[in-house]
Amino acid sequence: MKNLLLGIVAATLLLAGAPARAQTAVPAAAYAGPRFPGGPDSLRALVYRATRQAGTAPTGRVALEFKLAAPQQAESLRLVQPPRPVSKELLAAAAAAQSYLRAHMPNWQSDGPNQSFRAMLTLDFTTAAAAQPYNYADQEPVFPSLIAALHTQRNPVLERSMQSPAVQARLASPQMGLTTYIQMQTIYPVDAMRSRQQGQVLAYFEVAESGAIEHLSIVGTAGSALDAEVLRVAQTLPAATAPALLRGQPVRVYYVLPVTFRMQ
Repeated sequence: MKNLLLGIVAATLLLAGAPARAQTAVPAAAYAGPRFPGGPDSLRALVYRATRQAGTAPTGRVALEFKLAAPQQAESLRLVQPPRPVSKELLAAAAAAQSYLRAHMPNWQSDGPNQSFRAMLTLDFTTAAAAQPYNYADQEPVFPSLIAALHTQRNPVLERSMQSPAVQARLASPQMGLTTYIQMQTIYPVDAMRSRQQGQVLAYFEVAESGAIEHLSIVGTAGSALDAEVLRVAQTLPAATAPALLRGQPVRVYYVLPVTFRMQ
């Protein structure tokens, strides 16, 4: 589930194996996660209305995490701490949006069995309504083979890791593939290890109608050193070879990717 399924992966993850052969053909994937009543347009409109509850909104983005519990009911809406410095006005506007969504969020719809999901939305206080990116679309963006992209780096550790069937399966999925792509190249900063910094970093970016990666930023912080490392790796993400599609038309979508740093 794009943006809604948050796979937690340890930053110290080591997966044994040998090199996997590069793959070049990546088929388009239909969105298969829970759906908002009325579709992506209705979800975008609801979130935009929520960001206008505080009157004149400040600039910035704040991530909102919640749980979709069976039968797809939104529960436990929680604002994610953004990186500092953050204005009091932005936090107040985010709190007003949180209250609005808590009162107006309907049950989601799912074609699969009832199960609970960790879910994520981004409260964008900067972008005009018509230019707001979608949380999901009918068709996911198509990215180049992430296995091939990692293979070209000729890194022995990555080569061994890519032998794992579990890693290959994650790299084939848009959401988990991008998260795994970042995770496999993230290095625990020495200063952060010395000070025992740990926690989850949330990287935000948009995939434009052209497939370009744009507006990359950190929306959930675990400390400046860890944030900077995730941002460094995220900036190497390849552009999509085909954009997301909604009703057959290219649209802009956003991703929120979690990277967890955990001391062993």
